[in-house]
Amino acid sequence: MSLLSVADDFTQPGALRRASERINRDKPEIFCLHGIDAGDAFAMATRFDCDWAYRGGQALFWLPAFQAHEVHDRYLPSPPLRPFERRGLLEVDGERDGHPLTLIGTQLSSDRAHVREIRFVRSVARRCDGTAILFIDRFDAAEHRYGFADLGFTLAVPGIYIRA
Repeated sequence: MSLLSVADDFTQPGALRRASERINRDKPEIFCLHGIDAGDAFAMATRFDCDWAYRGGQALFWLPAFQAHEVHDRYLPSPPLRPFERRGLLEVDGERDGHPLTLIGTQLSSDRAHVREIRFVRSVARRCDGTAILFIDRFDAAEHRYGFADLGFTLAVPGIYIRA
């Protein structure tokens, strides 16, 4: 299964084109775009003819090999003194080849507020049954005492953790 996670400033000219070129080149079955607007996410889903889910700048996309059953769209806890800075957390429960699979996509803040956000993401990841794929932007396991290894996740490529 091929996976891709792309984080960019999608408000800048050319960012969607760069992401599209990368998706077209890598041809992932499942991919996540961090920091994208809802309209741009819809355009990407249409362009690549895939199913998708969106919440607060996070968009997960998948081809028909993955069959979604339920989408949970939440927001991460808002950072102190910045109540309008909201980043989403998507959780898509489904199956691939008859086996349960959960997709999780989110983007952490770049300051100390990410500690609360990591706790929230860990609680969501802990509740997942079976195989799960976590697409997470702005997280480096080497910098954090508590990552996702104790929950059974291993780093597949930067920004993508898998629990088989």
